[in-house]
Amino acid sequence: MPAQTQPAALTDRRLPRYLQIRDELMRRICARAWTTGEALPSEDKLAAEFSVSVGTLRKAMGVLVEDGMIERIHGRGTFVTRAFERISMLRFVGFSLAAEHELPQAATLKIQVRHTPISARKKLGLQSQEKILYLHRTRSLGGVVLLSEHIYLPHQKFAKLETYLRENSPPLLYPIYDSVCGVLISQAADELSVRPLPDIDASLFKQPQNALGVRIERTMEDHSGLPIEWRVSYVTTDQFKYVVEMR
Repeated sequence: MPAQTQPAALTDRRLPRYLQIRDELMRRICARAWTTGEALPSEDKLAAEFSVSVGTLRKAMGVLVEDGMIERIHGRGTFVTRAFERISMLRFVGFSLAAEHELPQAATLKIQVRHTPISARKKLGLQSQEKILYLHRTRSLGGVVLLSEHIYLPHQKFAKLETYLRENSPPLLYPIYDSVCGVLISQAADELSVRPLPDIDASLFKQPQNALGVRIERTMEDHSGLPIEWRVSYVTTDQFKYVVEMR
């Protein structure tokens, strides 16, 4: 594979050596030199390629781990992260798989290009003249809506997604951001609260007006820290699940 055999071409020489290596490895990941879930070459091999010590190479890799781009699995190696799996909104829903291992079905109820709401523009760092791509999606199992999502994206970056979603209903959007729009997610910040469901969501959940639900506000960023998605999702209180694993 070219990423493993061609000499390293580092660019900004003003940066410390480990950050130069970090940037080059990031460039290769974004260029799909290694696909999601694929192992990177060994630390010894990469250190030799970059003509640095293993310690310097590990320092560069450590930054990428912190950025959520790669993950170390003890005894196996270092892999391009499956971040989109870990941050799927379905992890907030306590559903049970059917006997045939049925997974929740995705449906896109609305696709609009708009300039509002102002709150979304602020979250995405957009100017007043910049357009927003708004999506309303649900995840259902056995005809029962489990999750309702209101998604706001910078239209300039996600124009191709608008066309794609008018013909497809992918189960997860984050891999599609990557494959269709070339936008690679890195990290998410979630804020959870309990409040009355908006009328449109209460109707989808077949809940009475003012029924309480869990509101999950999420801001997604790319590897450079720029916001690329603002999402407000709702789950009924009886379907909500939240598990924190400490290691």
